[in-house]
Amino acid sequence: MHRWIQTEKARYYQAILMKDLFGEWILIMAWGALGSKRGGMRSTPVPSYAAGLARIGEIDKRRKRHGYRSLAPA
Repeated sequence: MHRWIQTEKARYYQAILMKDLFGEWILIMAWGALGSKRGGMRSTPVPSYAAGLARIGEIDKRRKRHGYRSLAPA
């Protein structure tokens, strides 16, 4: 799991790369406000593990441009 937070606006974003029940790779993204139960989630199929890691790299760049900082992956 990869997680980013933005303390100024109290926001978080996380991405999880995993296999579904059919053995296909999916990228699950979730976001919202820190300390709140509200937020959003989206799952997107990816063709391979490497493609999923590439997507997480793109997410990392975009999050950092928006002022988020990365937390250590769990």
